[in-house]
Amino acid sequence: MIDLDFSGKVAIVTGASRGIGRVIALGLSKRGATVVGTARNMDSSPGTGGTLRETFDMIVAAGGKGMPVAGSITEPEPANALIGRTISEFGRVDILVNNAGFHPKVSITEMTNEAWDEMIAVNITAVFLLTRAVVPIMKKQHSGNIIGVSSGAGIARPRAANTGYAATKGAMDRMFFNLAEELKGDGIVVNTWQPGILATDMNAGRMAGEPVEIVEPSAMWLAAQTAESFTGQNVRQEDFGTTWGQDG
Repeated sequence: MIDLDFSGKVAIVTGASRGIGRVIALGLSKRGATVVGTARNMDSSPGTGGTLRETFDMIVAAGGKGMPVAGSITEPEPANALIGRTISEFGRVDILVNNAGFHPKVSITEMTNEAWDEMIAVNITAVFLLTRAVVPIMKKQHSGNIIGVSSGAGIARPRAANTGYAATKGAMDRMFFNLAEELKGDGIVVNTWQPGILATDMNAGRMAGEPVEIVEPSAMWLAAQTAESFTGQNVRQEDFGTTWGQDG
């Protein structure tokens, strides 16, 4: 059986104000992890799913601990500062969940240069910057777990107004597939995970989705893996317990 006790571990979750990020942050916290959560703003959100402050109020109310950090993570200085502050406060980084995402939801001809640049910055550049910053720390620890929240759009499920978003998720999938090979000798796990179609702000007005809470068991299982048990995979939430995660 996989040990889902994260006591003594420190996890960074991007996009923790709402939706998938909030579910993962709360799930890790209630299993003992110290959680550092990020969002662009502390008290506001572009959707209706909540704020970063509310997520951490929930963590504290449940007896958990951690630190909310508001601001951009798409440039080297703030990304490095986030990792530096985490080390200064808690001494280590065990889990990085690259969850923050941006989806313009427009056709290729309607996408502006500004929307394209923001999508690349959030969905690819921030993932690269944070991953690059935590790898030396995890190498020193000879342990760590890096998760990329991906999408079926990256490999399947073609849909209108999805072309740019699909490109960014496909890019992350390939980046992490190769990174897993690069880091497997250092005790570092690298996987990508497709949470499926959920009732989140990103899908609002586009399609009906399942309750976001259903992702917690599979996300926790992934976060508990070691480089010997499960790495270099791109898995779907809907297959959890059948083709993967059977011992979770």
